[in-house]
Amino acid sequence: MITEFLSLLCLETLTKPYLSALPSPVVEQGRNVTLRCLGHRHNVTFMLGKLQDSGYRQEQRSAGYEAEFLLTHLEPKDAGTYFCAYKTMGSQEWSEESEHLQLEVTDDRNKRRAPPGGKVTRSIIAATCCCLSILLLFLSIFLINRCTQHDLSHEESTKSLQIPHFHVFLSLRTSHSKLPQQEAMDSSDLERTSVSAERPPGSELC
Repeated sequence: MITEFLSLLCLETLTKPYLSALPSPVVEQGRNVTLRCLGHRHNVTFMLGKLQDSGYRQEQRSAGYEAEFLLTHLEPKDAGTYFCAYKTMGSQEWSEESEHLQLEVTDDRNKRRAPPGGKVTRSIIAATCCCLSILLLFLSIFLINRCTQHDLSHEESTKSLQIPHFHVFLSLRTSHSKLPQQEAMDSSDLERTSVSAERPPGSELC
């Protein structure tokens, strides 16, 4: 009873450690990473476990408050959720597990083969904008040409209408100017006729 009580007492006083990844929890394939477990007691045994693999376990005794687990030549299968715990020399029970750490292993070779999606998207947008700009330019030139032709045809039609009007105006002005002269000539002819009629016969002989 006393041994079980002491074990429970030790278990209660062992607070959960802290697990971190150095230099980063995101690692390229073939690289190394260090998982550091930091406890609250010295002279303890640290344990590193993996959530997806119940048979995965690494143990390390440390005189200090922390232990470092080096994972080398990482492969995609090494990615997963890791945790750590520790126990004292006189205890058989592990402390509470640390917060879970998600380790990611990226395949850098695939990234080099495939072009980045952002660059492809920007190239497509730039090409589309260029095509639209050229299309708008041609459309503007076409509309300007149409408007210019329409203005020219309108001016020509206006000139063609103005020339007959001008000729009509000249003919009317000429006819009006000739009309007083004709009236004067007619009146002079009438006067001559009336004078010749008033003269007595035989006056011309004198």
